[in-house]
Amino acid sequence: MLVHKFGGTSVGSGERMQAVARIVAANRRPAVVVTSAMSGVTDGLIALARLAQRRETAAVDARFAALRLAHVTAAEVVTAPGADREALLRVVRDLLLELDQVLHGVRLLQELSPRSLDLISSLGERLAAPLLAAALRQAGLAAEPVDARDVIRTDAHFGAANVDLETSRLLARERLLALAEHVVPVVTGFLAAAPDGAVTTLGRGGSDYSAALVGAFLDAEAIWIWTDVDGAMTADPRVVPEARVLEAISYREAAEMAYFGSKVLHPSTMIPAVHQDIPIRVRNTFNPDAPGTLITSRPKERFEGVKTVTSIAGMAMVTVEGRGMIGVPGVVGRLFSATARAGISVYMISQASSEQNISFLVPRTEGERAVAEVSREFELELARGRIDRVDVQAPVGILAIIGEGMRGTPGVSQKLFTALGRGGVNVLAIAQGSSELNVSVVVDEQDLGRAVGAVHTRFGLTRTTHVLLLGRGLIARTLLKQLLGAKERLSRDHGLRLSVIGVTGQTEWLFDPLGIDDERLRRASEGAPLGELGGAARPADAELLEQVARTRRLDIVLVDATAAETGPLHEQALVHGLHVVSANKKPLAGPLPLYRAIRQAAAARGLDYRFEVTFGAGLPVLSTLQELLATHDRIIRISGCFSGTLGLICSMLDEGTPFSRAVAVARERGFTEPDPRDDLSGMDVARKALIIAREIGLAAEMQDVAREALVPPDLMALPDVEAFMARLPELDAAFAARAAAAAAAGQVLRYLAEITAERVAVGLTAVDRGSAAGQLTGPDNILVYRTERYDEHPLVIRGPGAGAEVTAAGVFGDLLKVAHRVG
Repeated sequence: MLVHKFGGTSVGSGERMQAVARIVAANRRPAVVVTSAMSGVTDGLIALARLAQRRETAAVDARFAALRLAHVTAAEVVTAPGADREALLRVVRDLLLELDQVLHGVRLLQELSPRSLDLISSLGERLAAPLLAAALRQAGLAAEPVDARDVIRTDAHFGAANVDLETSRLLARERLLALAEHVVPVVTGFLAAAPDGAVTTLGRGGSDYSAALVGAFLDAEAIWIWTDVDGAMTADPRVVPEARVLEAISYREAAEMAYFGSKVLHPSTMIPAVHQDIPIRVRNTFNPDAPGTLITSRPKERFEGVKTVTSIAGMAMVTVEGRGMIGVPGVVGRLFSATARAGISVYMISQASSEQNISFLVPRTEGERAVAEVSREFELELARGRIDRVDVQAPVGILAIIGEGMRGTPGVSQKLFTALGRGGVNVLAIAQGSSELNVSVVVDEQDLGRAVGAVHTRFGLTRTTHVLLLGRGLIARTLLKQLLGAKERLSRDHGLRLSVIGVTGQTEWLFDPLGIDDERLRRASEGAPLGELGGAARPADAELLEQVARTRRLDIVLVDATAAETGPLHEQALVHGLHVVSANKKPLAGPLPLYRAIRQAAAARGLDYRFEVTFGAGLPVLSTLQELLATHDRIIRISGCFSGTLGLICSMLDEGTPFSRAVAVARERGFTEPDPRDDLSGMDVARKALIIAREIGLAAEMQDVAREALVPPDLMALPDVEAFMARLPELDAAFAARAAAAAAAGQVLRYLAEITAERVAVGLTAVDRGSAAGQLTGPDNILVYRTERYDEHPLVIRGPGAGAEVTAAGVFGDLLKVAHRVG
């Protein structure tokens, strides 16, 4: 037998009840259905009771009319005109008449006892059950409403009654087993009966508990909780959009999740199921094909460590502190006796090992009252100075990481606090149970969302890395095409997902914190204006970073594919917790203090700052250099051709191509910087040489680099690129003569860089045709590392050093390195 429980949103209208009927009909096996009230009805009934107590007649009449309309409309949807509809409407009218009479009594007496409130709030389920039974009959199933007062017995603790399990089991089996053989019983959730027959309720969310009780009493095969989400999730998707549904969790994990803020299940739901080891499955009425989350004693979820990050907002932290508490027995007992007398629920406790400080968490609305009660309890100790203070801090929130697999796993807490530290979140208190199933921390409420996002990312609960792309040029557009092309392979082979959340130009940007869809990315990669894709004016850098930081993620990578002066932006991005991948040399070759500030910001926050392509396009030149340094090799000299653009131009000069034509070809093929003068001035190579020099420890500025320009100052000073290109033929004769002179000596022209501990220089040099540099063709680069380890036979790296495809691929490689690290 299968027990279905449907929540309020699942039965929120006649149409939704018809959908529920189709779900029950599709699962062809003996079943019992437990129903909640229609969505919002229980809250509405409680509000009606309060209004009646205050004799707000007009408001009562308005709410009552809305309640009547909702249920009458549902009745008309789930039945055809005729006798069945009339019979159902009579049931609805009788229940509404009962409600009206009880409200009238409350209004007359201006008294609302817990007993009366239970009776009033139970009417939502009592109205829903006959409506849902009618919907099942409309779908071709025999069905009958069953009042839970005939099935579940409790004590007379109104508002949250305690179930008499033995009596209820006998009643449930007697009433439901035989009935379920030929009809679908539709049982009212949430309510039960006291020994004298009075209506009691099982507490808010008690319909889940009702379903678990019925399943346990009937020895059900499984209990399916139908709600409006796909299952238990790794985090609240409103806080972490990438949160995923958990395939399976244990009863203990589910109970912890429920206690610490998960809205999927009522905390008491698992108790009857645990006792009889009945599996519970949480499923989505609005997506019935989704498998949901299985809750059992033996889950087989592939994520064995931390499974979920939950949170509770709206809390207050009460702290009792004093040196006179040390070694004094009974302090904790008195403290919590005081809160118990006041009826205040304590969510979490944290005590210093010195016994000098005890903090506990209560709902924010109870904070001041808790302080008053505890202060009364310790009035004498406060007067004598044995306790220094009793105060409250609010609003705060609790974040909890939960998972059976945490037990015995080293490093869990380290990951937690590293994530919070990187997110700039201050921890106010910590608690961990001896079961190691849960670690909880208290943070300021304004930091709670960011904390959840940071921790969710740190534990790899999703493998999504978010990309903010600066630039709309050829490299940026090529990178977008490569990201789109690799999307399925990355997901299939590596479990990685790269989500582009922003693309920026000089004056506009396109930003979506949930990820820009593939179609818009495709059009952006083709050069479509961002405004046409739903973009807006680009904010200033500070506001741009603030908007990105408000997504509360620690897995965002800023990719700089511009040629702008973005050094300050890089530093601030790191300060905001963003990783950075740069194809832009200018931030690293700018003023030395800014370079140092950037590298220090990354190191201080444990963030990635990658810039492989800044002096080697797709070649592994930076990673090789960093590995040499990390293994304590001593650099003697680094030399070579660092510019694929100038390499191509020099190769064409070897072939007799005029200088102006060679530059035009390099520009047409996308090898030059946006302004070719950056290449021809030697500035691009100088920047690369300066970056290398700084990486090996030289405190060098750009003015320390000896640089030979290929064009004279008057051409460099021209107002625009096109005017410059038009004047280039003036240089053809001089370059032809220089190339011819080199050829006559068995040499070729190459633009070389040389970095030593004493000197950084770049310039056009004649080299032997048979040398490593002389043999270069086209846009190939060559870097020669002469080190203490590689002295007799220097380490040589050679390959393509220019072009949008290889440069974008190098950026993509850096991006994947970050993604593997943060995921």
